[in-house]
Amino acid sequence: MASEGSVQQSYEPIHVGPSFHIQTAENRFGAHVLDDLKAFVLEGPNFNGMIDPDDEDDDGEDDDEDEDDDDWDGIADPEWPNEWDMAFDELPQSQSQPQQLQQDHNETSPDANHQGFPRLARTRNNLTALSQRFNLYFAAYQDKIYVYQPRKTPQILPPPSIIIHPKRTKVARLIGGRIDKAFGHQMNHIIVGNLGNFEVVFFAYDDGDVGAYYTHDIARCILANSEPRHGVGGARLAVPKQFFHENVGISAWGLAIHEKSRLLAVSSNRYEVTVFAFAMTSTNWMQNSSDDTGVDDSPKVWSGQTALELEKHFKSRTRTWRIVLPLGPLGHNIPNIAFCDDEEGNASEVVAVDIRGNTWILDIWKIGSFPIQYPPTANRGQTRALANQPYTGWDVLVLPESSFKQTASVRELLGLPGREVLLGNGSRIPSGPIPETDLWLDTTCSLFYVKEMAPSIEFVLRHRHGTLYQKIHAEEARKSAHEPAVEEDDDDTDMSDADDTPHASTHECESAPSEHGAEKEKRWAAIRKTHGPPGSAINDSSKEVQLSRIIVPSFGETPPLATNLGKCIEFFSSSVTRQANTKPVQFLEAELRPHMVRNFSILRTTCTDIELQPVDPRGTGIVCKSVLAHHNHHLRRVEPWDLNRQMSERVSMLIHVPELNLVVAGALNGRVALLTLTKTAKRLDGVALRRGFRVDWVLPRLAEEEKKKRPWCTLHGIAMSPVPEPKADGLNLYGRERRTSPVVYRLILHYMNHTIVTYDIMRRAGEAEELLIF
Repeated sequence: MASEGSVQQSYEPIHVGPSFHIQTAENRFGAHVLDDLKAFVLEGPNFNGMIDPDDEDDDGEDDDEDEDDDDWDGIADPEWPNEWDMAFDELPQSQSQPQQLQQDHNETSPDANHQGFPRLARTRNNLTALSQRFNLYFAAYQDKIYVYQPRKTPQILPPPSIIIHPKRTKVARLIGGRIDKAFGHQMNHIIVGNLGNFEVVFFAYDDGDVGAYYTHDIARCILANSEPRHGVGGARLAVPKQFFHENVGISAWGLAIHEKSRLLAVSSNRYEVTVFAFAMTSTNWMQNSSDDTGVDDSPKVWSGQTALELEKHFKSRTRTWRIVLPLGPLGHNIPNIAFCDDEEGNASEVVAVDIRGNTWILDIWKIGSFPIQYPPTANRGQTRALANQPYTGWDVLVLPESSFKQTASVRELLGLPGREVLLGNGSRIPSGPIPETDLWLDTTCSLFYVKEMAPSIEFVLRHRHGTLYQKIHAEEARKSAHEPAVEEDDDDTDMSDADDTPHASTHECESAPSEHGAEKEKRWAAIRKTHGPPGSAINDSSKEVQLSRIIVPSFGETPPLATNLGKCIEFFSSSVTRQANTKPVQFLEAELRPHMVRNFSILRTTCTDIELQPVDPRGTGIVCKSVLAHHNHHLRRVEPWDLNRQMSERVSMLIHVPELNLVVAGALNGRVALLTLTKTAKRLDGVALRRGFRVDWVLPRLAEEEKKKRPWCTLHGIAMSPVPEPKADGLNLYGRERRTSPVVYRLILHYMNHTIVTYDIMRRAGEAEELLIF
């Protein structure tokens, strides 16, 4: 067995195929585009009034009060008709594809596609996704979605099978964009997930538009249009229908989909999260969670109901709701969000991260609830992209206990020997008493053990943190060189067994938060009005699915949906009042659900760091710094505008693969990290670890970067899905009989210069099993 100082690993890491598959822009579009493509990649912002999503200025809203009598559709129920009108192009498999693509782009985008390649939006969130049911790859290019059927190398992405151009809402035309004032209708984010029984592709625009398509509808159109009758005689092409099309009033960024509860959530630069809850035929899906004690002394709200009556009606899902969850005056722009479940698997909260580094827990269904704020911890010495830039939050995942792989040692749990683990403030773990709450461990030294890591970790850590980590790592390596090799279970300082349960806390002493006395008064403190304006009453007598409504649970407000653009903008503008009246609850003072405390952890990312935050206030957090730092180790002198350190250090792309106990974290600067989620029942020097993560890989690897295979530009997006099975029919990923061998996943990195890089990834099932190579 290897000693502690060795880089050899005895545990089973995630495996990355040795083959490096790459498709260049020349392969995709031809050599004639290379000069223009290079100019596009290197050019700076070619628009006026660029405002970055982390800009600290005011929203700068247009206060135009012009009334528009045109109807606004409000919230779209999946069964209702909507505005389907969209530009649509299907490219036949012929040599005329580039010309048709060029014509389409010229007609719909101010950035004319005269170079022969589609333009890409810069400095956004993840703009690519893979279906988990079909062999479909989605790439958002400015205002369109290009849909491909990926193949094996060398032509990983053939010409697109279909191009979808969602229509812009009337509200979006009035609001405009935040980043590009001249061309605001460009996508900020795209994801794929299950909504009920169907998979959907869900996307957000810089002008506040959000929309969604069913992936099976897109697949149906691709197959229908591939039939010979559509290529001749002017036969009409099949068009996928956008079942959801809304606007959230300002630049939309974070997206989340909840399968069981059938919810779509969107965060925005209005410092609030909007959840779209579709009406459901089952009216008792959350009735067991209602506060039905037989006595209702809650205050009356806008609708004329009591707060508890409204809450019961709200949870019944007999109507479609637009749920507005403000952060309050301490919040800011929200780049990403995630759902958290209750005991039954229904969505109960939205967890958000804002660009000031706060984590927010927002109760979706509870009337009178305020957001819970977990601020960035000052003593962790977080990495900053620039000396004058504050700690910044970029992405977030809510991870259940089942996502974590059982391990037996600190080395296996965190990726480094126990003696190199520090406290969050950079000091050694003391032998004496340690804090009981908000305890963080620093595992940055684990980066010394990551194989084939291209950035010089010695240079990065010395440049950003001084010589602290190098001294500790070198000291432990010297000790190990003079000590006999030991088994992994013995390589940690004072390892001891512990029950695999969280620390006892006040949150687990009661079966549910108390609703008596001062707590009840505190809950209803936000409800200020006993009734709303005319038309605010809710008719709750019908048992049928009712019309849509807006609700702000914190205040018990249920204004009707606006019927014209003026009223719509008025509602969005009222967010200033909502924020001012919202009073966040601090994390350590909050009443958290025992199920949430016991079963979930929050993984969040900053400019370069990755953190695993326990929901249990007495749990142990893990931080690994500078995982995806920008480092120009080739000393290239020409750097694209958006690849500079200030712009490109954003770990803003996260993919969770539960089957592999894996999270893929991508940074705008062009690199991704593969994180194995781990858990243990061990303690380290008296510190209960319970859950953690280790960094197994940083891609592209050293050999690939030394050959300059990594494009010198930012990432457009990352995507991951299982490799299609050999016996799969049509566009399906799977055959009729699911394979029992370990599933191989494909990871696609899509760069700003249209280079496509793929890796094959799997988890080895046993010591003797060979790595599958494709």
